[in-house]
Amino acid sequence: MLGRFTTSRRLALIALVTFIVSLLILQRTSYSGGWSTEDAFGNKLPLSEDNPDNRLPADDVAIPQPYPPGPGQRPEDQKAKEKAKTKPTSLPTAIAIPSKEDPPPKRQYPSPLPRMGAEDTQAYVEEMIQWDRPQVGHWPSYGDYVGADYDPNRWEGFQSENSYYTKNGVKLLHKQKSVAPTPYLPYPDYNSAEWRAKWKGEYVPCEGPRGKNLNESMDDQIYAYRDLPEGFPDSQVNNADITGLNTNICFDRYNRYGAFGMRAGEKEDVFQWRKPEEQPRWDRVHWGKLQNECLVRNQDRYEASVRSPSVQWSPWELPENHAQMPIMDKTATSNAQYKKRTAILIRVWEGYDYTDNDIQAIRSMISELSLFSGGEYQVFLFVNIKDYNADIYENQDVHDDFLRRTVPEELRDIAILWTEKVTHEWYPYVGDWQVYWMQWMSVQWFSKHHPEFEYIWNWETDARYTGHHYHFLEQIAEFARNVPRKHLWERNKRLYFPAAHGTYEQFLQQTDDLIAEATKAGTISTPVWGPVPYAQTQTPLGPHPPRPQEQDKFEWGVGEEADLITLQPIWDPALSDWSYKNKIFNFVPGVRPHFTPENAADDGHDHELYPTIPRRVFINTVARFSRRMLHAMHAENRAGRSMQAEMWPATVALQHGLKAV
Repeated sequence: MLGRFTTSRRLALIALVTFIVSLLILQRTSYSGGWSTEDAFGNKLPLSEDNPDNRLPADDVAIPQPYPPGPGQRPEDQKAKEKAKTKPTSLPTAIAIPSKEDPPPKRQYPSPLPRMGAEDTQAYVEEMIQWDRPQVGHWPSYGDYVGADYDPNRWEGFQSENSYYTKNGVKLLHKQKSVAPTPYLPYPDYNSAEWRAKWKGEYVPCEGPRGKNLNESMDDQIYAYRDLPEGFPDSQVNNADITGLNTNICFDRYNRYGAFGMRAGEKEDVFQWRKPEEQPRWDRVHWGKLQNECLVRNQDRYEASVRSPSVQWSPWELPENHAQMPIMDKTATSNAQYKKRTAILIRVWEGYDYTDNDIQAIRSMISELSLFSGGEYQVFLFVNIKDYNADIYENQDVHDDFLRRTVPEELRDIAILWTEKVTHEWYPYVGDWQVYWMQWMSVQWFSKHHPEFEYIWNWETDARYTGHHYHFLEQIAEFARNVPRKHLWERNKRLYFPAAHGTYEQFLQQTDDLIAEATKAGTISTPVWGPVPYAQTQTPLGPHPPRPQEQDKFEWGVGEEADLITLQPIWDPALSDWSYKNKIFNFVPGVRPHFTPENAADDGHDHELYPTIPRRVFINTVARFSRRMLHAMHAENRAGRSMQAEMWPATVALQHGLKAV
């Protein structure tokens, strides 16, 4: 995050955004319902044999209904729910959700390409990595490869895939299929019998930035096209279908961000965009207050210990119970449960230049993740104050002064300020506390002071998801929850190419076959099964396998929440040329990098024991953590051990036997 170190992180985040855009620009809704006679733009919608009048039965709209305060509620609870009690309970006919009975077209997969055996694969890889890389710095220029035995620019010789541009666009989609955007609300069918069987409490609609309950306000909706232009290409790497995301839905920028201030005040009409009739005074919107009131309205859905609104001003001291291991989240049961809450930490720093798109993206995250969900998520702006000695923890005036100078007025009541000094005082034996290398120390500090959040997403301001945030994060979590632990670490390092591997089921079977063959041939070690401590003195905090690996039928881990979720492959850097693989702190007692102005990355740092230390890495810092994941990282940092930021979470998960996907 420091200016002189931004190049590699920017490239990693560009790769992340490219990955997301190529796979996940498309979404699926889990709502049921029907088409209204006209959409929000007055376009006639097609009739059906089952519903010739295209009438929308009221009970088919999966929109949460307000309910009056029940007996025994506290006065403040009753007051917070008052608006939901007195407001109308149904949406206008125009907010009709297309039926989920119409699934997207089934994707056609080619037959998997022939694959090499384990020994041939190993020989091929060894041959590929033996090439004469120019020794002219970290990023050799194009000309440095001329005459070399490997040309990283050879991809330019392949035919370009231009269909993303030539067979795309909302006007083309409308011309081909007469498709118009409709409101997109990919939330559970709150308060339905099916939902009540799974979750405790009652869903209550929350107030949005325009002062209306969100189930009443069309201006607060985002709109989506529920089809794709003809010839729009499939994703080339991975496949969003496997996570439950719909690959037959898309957005344009106006219907995606128009509700959050994009083009506000402009009079020019935009094709198929219903401009909000009411624009808030955004500088007078208090997002923190809206989120807290939303939680109070829905408090019965959460355990008693997490119902109180979060405190914005956190102290620097270690909590008395900081060394206590959080209770592990049990595998889902058939009984109704309380919903776990998740925090989103959007990383910024003192001096950050907020763009209009930054603000619009943050508004959309708060609305979609927190307010529409009834408080399942809470979004924070996580602000690094660069003044090491700034007394923001005990002096309210100093804290508020930094808040006014570093954060736009609209976002101030969701901002959490912190400095590197608190990480130094919490983890004195590590030896370095720069946020670039030790990005997670501050997240651990937040988690210990906010135990109301079972999960925390670390989110960068220059990462964008162009679809619906709630649907994206929920489907990713569900996918990770249902992944078995057997061969998980081996699968984590692979990329799925549908054109080469066929269906995802075929890809999984190929992976399992390769692992079995390579293990038998001795070209890889035994697949990971449980914790992999770096030394006998390390006590793993995660669970141990319930049975030997050969007896497990891909059962262990299914239904278990993931402790770490990443959006990139997780791989072993030990034998790679990754430049940060030796940024290891005190795993060999007293041995660590020393960063100086003359050698800011300590590039020559190494030790003969480093190849023996089990570790993993994923390149970027957008990830979800469980409380026990962050606790394990906290315990290691308290002992003085750490690694470079992108290598640290996955390494701790590997060594402690935590579930990483």
